[in-house]
Amino acid sequence: MGEKARAARPLAVAPGVWAFRSQGFAGLLSTLISLGEEALLVDPPMFREEASGIRAFARAQGLEITWLAITHAHGDHAYGMAHFPEALVIAQREFWPFWERTAPGEADYFARALAGFRAPPLRPPHVTFAEELAPDLGRKLLLRHTPGHSPDGLLVELPGERVWICGDTVIPIPYLASGDREELLATLRGLLGRWQGETIVLGHEQVLSGEGARGMIECNIRYLERLRERVAAAIKRGKSRREILEIPLSEFGLSPDALSGLAGELHRVNLDRVYRELSEGK
Repeated sequence: MGEKARAARPLAVAPGVWAFRSQGFAGLLSTLISLGEEALLVDPPMFREEASGIRAFARAQGLEITWLAITHAHGDHAYGMAHFPEALVIAQREFWPFWERTAPGEADYFARALAGFRAPPLRPPHVTFAEELAPDLGRKLLLRHTPGHSPDGLLVELPGERVWICGDTVIPIPYLASGDREELLATLRGLLGRWQGETIVLGHEQVLSGEGARGMIECNIRYLERLRERVAAAIKRGKSRREILEIPLSEFGLSPDALSGLAGELHRVNLDRVYRELSEGK
């Protein structure tokens, strides 16, 4: 089963856990987790109006957002921390070094993609970890390092509720612009091996449960496997880079309309990334 959470009408994922779907960019999902009288917000929205709406919803539940968890250092997931200057930030330890390298490119991309958007300055996280973190915040939480989409990826797990908040580790189409295909495959295969019926909150658009959740992880794995196969076969047949970038998404069983219409663009970036790696003999 798949459902879409909207900023004005959050989706109840589990008791004291709500997902909010951004209307501003690619259906980004922000997840609010009750910690008693405080709350943790995973991937705060990049738009002030949506952040204010989530804060108002939290306060209506008697909650104050005092913690943020940023699943990775891409602007759509990280810029929102600027709207919660009082909150303490948790991230994987590679977050800030990676952000310092990618911030200029992220600012340029979003300035082009969103008319009038100006990237806010970010602050280093207050709490970082290497592989796992079980913070003492009044509710059982486990943060795991999930590299591949980016080197600093993290997943927030609520073991008691069997919920995984995945960031862009799991999305309708994997994206490799600043990641590593083999590393992401290893992460996804590890998740599939541990999956025991958990509900998963994707980085964008959907909250999935049951076989829909398992199927999305499997779909991501198949895409990444076929990506290398298709590009390697095309190179062997003497196809040019331009021809390879035209390999249609339909060959992978995916629609270019996925991910709010961004899937085709992301697919071309992935094709180019794998083409360059194979051409350079990686």
